[in-house]
Amino acid sequence: MKIVYVNKKHQCRMVTLDEVENRLWVKPTIRERLIEKRRVGFDLDQLESIKEMPAIAEKVSSDLSVVYLLMGFKDKRQVAVGVDEKGLYAVTAALKIAGQRAKDVSDSLIYKSL
Repeated sequence: MKIVYVNKKHQCRMVTLDEVENRLWVKPTIRERLIEKRRVGFDLDQLESIKEMPAIAEKVSSDLSVVYLLMGFKDKRQVAVGVDEKGLYAVTAALKIAGQRAKDVSDSLIYKSL
């Protein structure tokens, strides 16, 4: 399964889906790993909407075989994520779970110490 996080400058970083915590974790940069000693992730319990964004795929790379999604969270944050076919099924399954979970969850952006 391949999932990538796309920032505002259309740069990609690898992402892992933590099904137990229902979160997407972004692979830490050298600065985050060595200096800040933290990881950045997004809480799927906080998802409100998700829609396809094919325009981002053209700007990032034409040879990536992924579908790009714009994910809207309850705290008004929007995150673009690219997923392959397996990743799309996993994220869709996570969304179904998210709708059934408790409403008293934290903000969508999560920081975790390494």
